Amino acid sequence: MRMLEVLVDEHRGFLVMLNVLDAIAGRLLDEKRVPAEMVSGVIDFFEHVTDGHHLQEDELLFPMMAQHGIGADQSVVNALLAQHDAGRAYTRMMRADAVALDAGVAEAPQQLARDARGFVELIREHIRIEDSYFYALASETLTDAERETLAEAFTVARAHRVPEDQHGRYRAMLAEYPGIVEFWKG
Repeated sequence: MRMLEVLVDEHRGFLVMLNVLDAIAGRLLDEKRVPAEMVSGVIDFFEHVTDGHHLQEDELLFPMMAQHGIGADQSVVNALLAQHDAGRAYTRMMRADAVALDAGVAEAPQQLARDARGFVELIREHIRIEDSYFYALASETLTDAERETLAEAFTVARAHRVPEDQHGRYRAMLAEYPGIVEFWKG
């Protein structure tokens, strides 16, 4: 199932960056320094890569599922859409928190840590619902042709939703940041 492979593969990258964001939050709560470019980069990743993933579900997967009677009025789709909106709200708050952190606002580290931990919890649960239930439902519901059409559309959308000059940057972050987080533990 290429469609599921594309979506689940993206989730694996999100989980890596959620671990990084959680570690950033821990350092901030411990009143330790975190490089501003790392904070900004992680937020960029979630704004562009993760939200782009959610937009392709909103615009491609959910409408196709609705054609089979599983639309926004169904509790699972409604919950997933609400989580997408909540994730966007969290990334906006984290971006504002990062600006405040850069400006030296005293409570900014704690606020960013709280918002980051809320986002991490939300997106981990979101991934759990999709990976353990919704994607299997989609796979069972959609025809082979629809799944293939979605897989192709997801691949095209993935290439277009992240600015071309940022692909390498995000891949580098996925490779580099987990090592930094491990170093912090040492």
